[in-house]
Amino acid sequence: MKIGDIQFNADLADILNELVSQLRANNIPYIQKMKEIPSHIQIQCPYHGGGQERRPSAGIRKDDGIFHCFACGEVHSLPEVISYCFGYTDDVVGKFGWQWLLRNFATVQVEERKDVVLDFGNRGISHVTRFNQDSDGLDRDKGYVTEQELDKYRYIHPYMYKRGLTDDVIHLFDIGYDSNTDCITFPVRDINGNCLFVARRSVKTKFFNYPKGVEKPLYGLYELSRLEKFPDEVYICESMLDALTIWCYNKYAVALNGLGNELSIAQIRKLPCRKVILATDKDEAGKKARIRLRKELNNKIVTELDYRTYPDHAKDMNDMTREEFYALGEVF
Repeated sequence: MKIGDIQFNADLADILNELVSQLRANNIPYIQKMKEIPSHIQIQCPYHGGGQERRPSAGIRKDDGIFHCFACGEVHSLPEVISYCFGYTDDVVGKFGWQWLLRNFATVQVEERKDVVLDFGNRGISHVTRFNQDSDGLDRDKGYVTEQELDKYRYIHPYMYKRGLTDDVIHLFDIGYDSNTDCITFPVRDINGNCLFVARRSVKTKFFNYPKGVEKPLYGLYELSRLEKFPDEVYICESMLDALTIWCYNKYAVALNGLGNELSIAQIRKLPCRKVILATDKDEAGKKARIRLRKELNNKIVTELDYRTYPDHAKDMNDMTREEFYALGEVF
């Protein structure tokens, strides 16, 4: 069965049977009755009536795991339903449910990355466009990560799709997978495409790793430079995944790789765009970063995403759906 973009080594009936078994083992009284029909499996809805209705009123599609209750109108993904059943009622994006599915049913299939024909609609990719970022302060004596080294990581891992990355963005940013460390890899390049270092993100934890002692430049400079026409506005994020999420939503972003330093701020000032939109996290550190950036970027039109309009469940851009991202307010 395929949910989202991840293939699981079980069909919907197997998944629901295991779910019911674990719910009963934990004395959780949901999904006592199930009925299988050709395209759906009917279950009791956990979202109304305490999950104790006499006849199942909800259905889960066999092909993609979408849940729909015909009585109360709730519509959710299977991971969201699993989260709810186990008591994670505020987990509206189903992170616990995803973890449960991956733990119980995922056969991790690491695939060699195929060449992707990039189609960004109005944002064509070119190797010609460049803007002046030559004086970036990086130590050239340290050398660059070789193509031979990067080639070792050019594989697809299901975690990339779980975090919402698309094939074209994976290809454009050369995102990969290192089986030795069980991490997703993020090559960090200078304006000319030279790989300065490789950052890593664990597929199992929130662990993010940068090589010891590296100075963190702005992530996404090279990819922006490849656009046929530089955008009028660019989002500024803290993390690489946040910036990549915005690219997946057909906007443009760079990442500070943290809260920003003199190098990354100087690079933002040199960007040939009139406007930057601050999209840092909804926490105290993100607030401090926004205050600092507003002071430093006095040669730009600076706005910020109104953190008051962030969904309750979302701390950063990667926590949001496309619809939630586009609904965000913007303040000067």
